[in-house]
Amino acid sequence: MVRNIAFILRLKTLETYKYYLAPTSQIPFCSVPLRLDSYSNCQFGCQYCFSKSRGGAFEVSRAKTIDNGQLKKRLERAQRGTPQGATEEFLQRRIPVQFGGMNDPFGPAEEKKAVSLGTLQTLAAYDYPTLLSTKGTLAQNGDYLATLKAGNFYVRISIAAIDENLSPCLEPGVPSIQERLQFGELLAAAGIPVSLRLQPIIPGYERSAEKLIELAANCGFRHVSAEYLKLPLESNGHSFRKLEETLPDLKHFYVENGAKRVGREFVLPAELKKVRLIALQKMAENFGLVFGFAENELLLRNDFSACCNASDLFLRGANFFDFNILGIIRQQLKSNEIVFKVSDDAWLPKKSIFSHLNSKSRVHSNQEDQRAGWTNLLREKWNSGAWRGGPVSFDGVHDTGSLDAQGNKVFRYSSALDSDEGSSEKLAINL
Repeated sequence: MVRNIAFILRLKTLETYKYYLAPTSQIPFCSVPLRLDSYSNCQFGCQYCFSKSRGGAFEVSRAKTIDNGQLKKRLERAQRGTPQGATEEFLQRRIPVQFGGMNDPFGPAEEKKAVSLGTLQTLAAYDYPTLLSTKGTLAQNGDYLATLKAGNFYVRISIAAIDENLSPCLEPGVPSIQERLQFGELLAAAGIPVSLRLQPIIPGYERSAEKLIELAANCGFRHVSAEYLKLPLESNGHSFRKLEETLPDLKHFYVENGAKRVGREFVLPAELKKVRLIALQKMAENFGLVFGFAENELLLRNDFSACCNASDLFLRGANFFDFNILGIIRQQLKSNEIVFKVSDDAWLPKKSIFSHLNSKSRVHSNQEDQRAGWTNLLREKWNSGAWRGGPVSFDGVHDTGSLDAQGNKVFRYSSALDSDEGSSEKLAINL
């Protein structure tokens, strides 16, 4: 009997997704850096997605799942004021979680397992501020919809901006564009705030983005964010070979237009993207939508506090993480000069967050306390180039060439567009 119980417990452990909740390596610039996933893998087959090639898998049977009982314990400790570790300190602070940050919570496996439903119910029980990102439409049914209405949720529906006829090829296994828009319309009618996540926009299909913005506005969406495709470097995987078959000239376009390698992706120049996104912004705002620039380089163009998602406008009782490079810059946007200045009351977990950063971003000395170590890491980034996530990596921030009294670089910000005014005539790109 004892052996059987031990075997069952071990089997459950093997089936449980250990890393379902964690800060991401985007902490140095993101205001909502807490990722939550109910499945270890995404079961959709989007050709452009990096998730499967970097540790995930498409097969439903291979997906490990969250232990919602464990999530409940963590939320309970955070609510009582007895957090264990930095992640639970973020929960205590009520920094929103991005549910579906890596893997879609409403893939085929959910129809049988209903694991994500349990996660939604757990979050709703604590009224925890949650951004829910999905391409699935399963949550329009019964208990899912009731839970979304009862909780503190803001739903972001992802659609690739591409010709509607190519969408089934680019996003195989995903509900159609029409089905996703209808799902958003149902949520909006139920009083749940909904965002259209135009991620990615495929260059050359900006007209499709325009059409989707208009349709989303007519369906009651309240926000739209937009980001161009970051072209994955991987070329051997099945999905990426299919991507080349669907869009055979895409890689050539990126090379010809000066795309740069950032990590494991090719990224188009900010100037090329900016003019087109500004035109989409104007269109979205004309339809009464809040627009979010989702490109990292363009985050300073957003008027709200929460990165590109504007969750500060839609979630109750939420706080946002601003002890980072973007937060320091934002506090000084109206100043003539932007200097490295950290407020004494800037919030930071007491426990270490460095284990959640990639190896190139971690603090060098283990002897430093958490706050001093984090401040030094930000200072290093501040005085580095754009490739390290310093201020000049953000569009409009310029190095003045001078140093402050502490020897840190001084910057200036200008949001002027010069001659690059967004217009519908400049939207089209021919691949």
